[in-house]
Amino acid sequence: MTIDGEHTKARLLGHARDLYLAEGLGRISLREVARRAKVSAAAVYRHYDGKEALLREVCAQGFRIFYSYLMRSLGARTPKERMMRCASEYLRFGLENSRDYRFIFMSSQEDFIAIGPPSGQEADPTFQFLVDRVEECQRDRVIRKGDARELAMIIWANVHGLVSLRLSGHLGVFEDDVAFARFYEHSAQVLVAGLKS
Repeated sequence: MTIDGEHTKARLLGHARDLYLAEGLGRISLREVARRAKVSAAAVYRHYDGKEALLREVCAQGFRIFYSYLMRSLGARTPKERMMRCASEYLRFGLENSRDYRFIFMSSQEDFIAIGPPSGQEADPTFQFLVDRVEECQRDRVIRKGDARELAMIIWANVHGLVSLRLSGHLGVFEDDVAFARFYEHSAQVLVAGLKS
C-alpha cells in the first residue's frame, strides 16, 4: 500500500472511531466517514467491505496500540515490578489514547457483537498478557495460588473501573491526572498486596 493509502486508512479509522463515540453504531454511515476524511465514498470501499469491517479495524488498531503500551512493562526486573508497570501502562494508555480506550473498553457489548471480533483474533492477547503477569507473580509468591485467569479478571476489573470512572468524569475529586495517577498507583499496590494472602 502507498503512503497516501496508509494516510487515508488512518484518517478513515480516526473519523470512524470518533463518529461512533459521538453518534453510536446506528448513526454511522460510510458516506459520513468519507466526508469527514475528505475522500470519496468509493475510496472507503477500496479499503473496507462495509461499516462493520471498518469498525473491526478501528478495534484491532486500538488493541495494537494498547498492546504496545503493555509490552513496556516487560522491561521491569521482577514479576511484581512487571505487574505494577503493567497497571501503570494501562492507565497511561487510557489517558494518552482516551478515544481508543473508550472505543475498545467502554462500548456496549451489543455493538461489539454486531461489529464482530477483529479479523483473525480468536482470543484477546492483552488479557493473556495480564494472565501471564499473574502466573509469574504466583511463581514468585507475590500473588497467591489459584486460577490465574480469575485473579487477572479481578485486577482488570479494578484498573478498568478506575480508568473508566476517570475518563467519564466520575472521579472529579482529583484535580488533575497527576493526582489521579497517584491514587491509581496506590490502589494497584493495595490490590496486589491483598492478592498475596
